[in-house]
Amino acid sequence: MPLKGAKVYGKVVKVSGIYLEAYNPGSATGDLVEIIPSDGVHLRGEVIGFNEDRCIVMPYGSLEGIKPGDRVLIRRERVSTLVGEELLGKVVDPFGNPLDGNRLYVARTSPIEITSINPLERDRIKEIFDTGVRSINALLTLGRGQKVGIFAGAGVGKSTLLGMITNYSDADVVVLALIGERGREVREFIEDVLGEGLERSVVVVSTADQPPVVKVKGALSAIVHARYFAQKGKNVLLVMDSITRLAMAQREIGLAAGEPPTLKGYTPSVFHMMTKIVESCGNFVGSGSITGIFSVLVEGDDITLDPIADSLVGVFDGHIILSRKRANAGLFPAVDPVKSLSRLMPKLVTEEHLKMAMYVRELLSSYEAMEDLVNLGLYREGSNPAVDKVIKHKEVIDSFFRQSYKEGISFEQSLRDLENLYRTLKGER
Repeated sequence: MPLKGAKVYGKVVKVSGIYLEAYNPGSATGDLVEIIPSDGVHLRGEVIGFNEDRCIVMPYGSLEGIKPGDRVLIRRERVSTLVGEELLGKVVDPFGNPLDGNRLYVARTSPIEITSINPLERDRIKEIFDTGVRSINALLTLGRGQKVGIFAGAGVGKSTLLGMITNYSDADVVVLALIGERGREVREFIEDVLGEGLERSVVVVSTADQPPVVKVKGALSAIVHARYFAQKGKNVLLVMDSITRLAMAQREIGLAAGEPPTLKGYTPSVFHMMTKIVESCGNFVGSGSITGIFSVLVEGDDITLDPIADSLVGVFDGHIILSRKRANAGLFPAVDPVKSLSRLMPKLVTEEHLKMAMYVRELLSSYEAMEDLVNLGLYREGSNPAVDKVIKHKEVIDSFFRQSYKEGISFEQSLRDLENLYRTLKGER
C-alpha cells in the first residue's frame, strides 16, 4: 500500500476510441486521474471501470497524442465542483469553472455524486408551483418538489417552453443544465430565451462535442448545485435539457466499461442513473425543495417507440406532451391537454378548479376523436354536443392556449382565464 501523501502513477497500455486502459495501482471507480503525456498538455479523466488488473479511464478531453507508456497519476480524490451563492448569474462547466474565463473565488467544493434520500426525509408536496404558463397552471397544475417530463420531438418549441418556465416561475433559484447542447445554441438560449432570468440562475453547460463522461458530470453537477440551495431553505427549480442526451452519454460510458447492451444498445446503468437523478428532486423535511423539469426527446413523436421516454413516464410525477400538430397550427406553447397529466394536481387544487379543468379536457378529448371527420367535412352538426361546443368556440379555446414567450401569466390569472373559458363553454356568458 502506498505511503500517505505519496503520488501513485500508472502507465497507459491501451488507447481505444474514447477511453484508455492503464495498469491499476490501487485506484477505485470514480477516482480522478491525470494523464501525463511525454510531450503535451496534462489531461484529466476519471476511472469508470476495470479490466482485470487494468483500470479503464475516460478523459475529460481529446485523447489525441496519448500513447502507450504515458504516465497516469491516480489522484485518490473524488471529482468535485464549486458551489455557492457566488455562482448565481454564472454560466459554468460541470466542475464549477465559469465559461467566460474569469476566475471564481469560491471556498466550497462538493463531490459530483448523488446520495440516496431517505423516503421519510421527504415532505408531502402541498404547495402549488407557479410555472408562469397558463395552460400548465390551469390544466396541469404542478407542486413544489414535483418531478415532471416535457416530452417532445424536434422543433415543437421545447426549449422555448423551458425558457418560459425558467423566467416566469416563482422559484427562488434556478439551476439550468444544458446537457449535450449544440455550442451555437448555448449563447442563444442564455441571451434570447433565459434573458434576465440568468440573475437568479446557475447554468451548467456541457456541449455536444465534449466526451460523454463530461456530459454525465454536467447532469450530476446540476443536482449538486440544486441540493446546495435546497439545503439553504430555497425553493429550487431544476431544469435539464435534455435527460435523453444524458442517457446517450451514459450508454457510451457503459459500453466502454463492458456493460451488456439492452434495447437499442442502452446499458443497465442508464436506467439506474436516470432514476437516481429524477429521484433527487422533491420537497424535503426541514429544508427547501427541488422541482425538477426534464426535457425528453421523443423519437418519431411516439413515446412508446423510445425506451428512454417509455421508462421515464413511470418515474415522473407527471408528463407534459408537446404536440407537433398544435405547433404546426401556430399554437405555442404546444401543450397537448389531452395526453398530458399531472399526478399531483387533484391534491393541490380546489374541487372547483379540478372540475373546470376536467370539463375542458373532456371536451377537447371528444373533439380530438372526431377531428379528422371535422377537417374532412364529414362531421354532421348535432352528432356530438361536446364536439359542437368546441367547434363553436374554437377561437376562444385556441386563444386560451396561445401565450407569447415574452409573457408570464401567474397562477391566479391562469385560474381566472380558466373560469372565463369554462363559463363560455357552459354558455353562461
